[in-house]
Amino acid sequence: MVPGGEASAANAPEEPRLAAITRPLLYAAAAWTFALPLSTQPLPWVLSLWVLAGALAGRSLARSRLRTAPVLVLCGLCSLAVGAARTALLDGDWLASWLGPSLALRWANGILLGAVLLGLAAALRALALRRPVFRVLEVGLCCLAFAQLVAAHRGGAINRPFELADSIIAAGGDPAHALLAIGAVAATLAVLFLLGERNPLRALGHLLLVALLLLSVVATTRLLGLPRAPASTAGMGLRPDEQEGKKQQGKGQQQKQERPDEAPDFRDNYDSPGRQVPLAVVLLHDDYSPPGGMYYFRQNAFSQYNGRRLVASTQSGVDSDLARLFAFDAVDMAKVPNAFGDRRALDSTVALLADHNHPFALESPQRIEPLGNPDPGRFRRVYRARSLALESELLDLVGRPVGDPAWPDRVRSHYLETPPDSRYAELGRSIIEELPEDLREDPVARALMVADWLGREGIYSLRSGHASERDPTASFLFGNRTGYCVHFSHAATYLMRGLGIPSRVATGYAFDEAARQGGSTILLSGANAHAWPEVFIEDVGWVVMDIAPERALDGTVAPPDADLQRMLGEMARGLSPLPPDTPRPFEPAIRTAMALPALLGKTLLVLVPTLLLLLYTLKLWRRLAPAWGSAEAAPRLHYRAQIDRLSELSIRRRHGESQEAFAARLSDTVPSLTPLTASLMAWVFGGHRVAQGELRQLSRAVGRELRQTVPLGRRLRAALDPFGWLRSR
Repeated sequence: MVPGGEASAANAPEEPRLAAITRPLLYAAAAWTFALPLSTQPLPWVLSLWVLAGALAGRSLARSRLRTAPVLVLCGLCSLAVGAARTALLDGDWLASWLGPSLALRWANGILLGAVLLGLAAALRALALRRPVFRVLEVGLCCLAFAQLVAAHRGGAINRPFELADSIIAAGGDPAHALLAIGAVAATLAVLFLLGERNPLRALGHLLLVALLLLSVVATTRLLGLPRAPASTAGMGLRPDEQEGKKQQGKGQQQKQERPDEAPDFRDNYDSPGRQVPLAVVLLHDDYSPPGGMYYFRQNAFSQYNGRRLVASTQSGVDSDLARLFAFDAVDMAKVPNAFGDRRALDSTVALLADHNHPFALESPQRIEPLGNPDPGRFRRVYRARSLALESELLDLVGRPVGDPAWPDRVRSHYLETPPDSRYAELGRSIIEELPEDLREDPVARALMVADWLGREGIYSLRSGHASERDPTASFLFGNRTGYCVHFSHAATYLMRGLGIPSRVATGYAFDEAARQGGSTILLSGANAHAWPEVFIEDVGWVVMDIAPERALDGTVAPPDADLQRMLGEMARGLSPLPPDTPRPFEPAIRTAMALPALLGKTLLVLVPTLLLLLYTLKLWRRLAPAWGSAEAAPRLHYRAQIDRLSELSIRRRHGESQEAFAARLSDTVPSLTPLTASLMAWVFGGHRVAQGELRQLSRAVGRELRQTVPLGRRLRAALDPFGWLRSR
């Protein structure tokens, strides 16, 4: 070893031939995978060639007599030199005049990226060859390159990467299955070829073993269902209570676990991972523009005050407009009043990508009807919802009375219950002082004023700090007024109730109309989960009075991927999700790959029974051959039949062991094998030949001795083994 513990060219460990070939190729494959989502063809292929050259150069540098530090400096200088050449190309105008400004810039940036990847590949390959500990880094970077190719898919974006997903979907497959296969292949190649075995046969054995393990994982994943989206309440701060109740299975209803008090809870510094993961797809059957520009999909409502917050009501005749359960048959909800034509009937199809505790629909649903699932591998369930959606503007409802005249006193009192804190009523009275005198007694105007005041005075942020207080809503409203939708909806409900307005908190999804982008599909994610206040207006029903804070400390939520929204909508319709002119560069290869398992299955279905039949036939023929064989070959046939029997019992000659030594080794348990072996030797060398009758007696004696010394179970397994005789020697 040279000073510093580094290997010189003379005594550096020689890399196995298999690894020397496959590792640079894996480098190139990782570079192509890394560049595929970032650029158009043919740049990924060019970058893969740069990295392949770097990996080969790194191998040569590792075998040189240069110390490691100069090798790394040389790799860095190479990248800088190419980067300087890129700058020189852009400084002149000849490249832009030849290729055009856009293409020239693209290729110049590609050259720079290629130079950086070349230097990185050369340095990493040299380090890994001189210090095997860096092979772990090789594995990590190559796996990272494969992982970033499908990183968007983990967030539910089944349309990414486009080049791969479009071709798979067009061929009738599911990109998730292909991504499982890509991960299995990438992991196998990375682990085995980067940390590979010097012995090619042993490396092949390891490869087969890992492949079997990965196949078992894939098979189990398919059996148990592909990974799906998280719980449907992400993004809103909804927390199921710790204790879950089991709902009894009713007639025509599916058995499921119910959370009896699944109410919106208050959290400090609320964090919602997976906010952009798609949870459901809604298909509008007719065009509808909601007042205020937001679609509200109600899933649950909370109207009973429990001393701290609003929870699901336990009283009969309250909140009867909700769809409580998923059912096998159509379910009708309580009739929504529509005396003045403020609402219109609207049908929609809802396809759930994640499990939900309750069905949801556009506000004021009238009927929920289950539908057939067009893609069970993608959707949990699909149902049709008919709603009476509000068309009138909220200002048009000013002057209407609130509450339902048919309500008994206990129901009206239920919707007016507030915390005992007198500050709610005092603040409510001060808020409506901003109204003109002729509107101060109008309940709808009062509700609108409360919503407007909270929007002006409140600050939206998930990083609030009220959960530890006895009354979190009071801490929010009479404190810094910083919170999220659960705080705003509770505060609005308490203030409205204090002003004599029947109200409640509803939860579900809120979706900006602008995010539809002109289509009929609405893609709901965890970021759309929301809580809002509702007011009951006579002859109209429950009306959303949402709060729109003017100030927000958190960043805005990105709209859904338009291509993914359209694609999932087409899948929910049971149609092809791709337009006819969509480029599908890998479709032929993918169709072939998808057809291979079926073809392989059919082939194995015929080949395996045929092969087993052939093996059993040959086994039986070798065992019975002494009975009808010629007298000339009798010693060989009898000996072979008994050696096959011993081989099936895993009793075989060792390497280099003669027949006579083998028989002598078994003389204590199978003594008849010794004279049978002697008869074979006499036949081979032309000595005295034993008569056929005596050979048959020796064969029977060998069988009898094995029956006396070998357990029955082991002999039965040997009789069923079609391969044991192949290993006889």
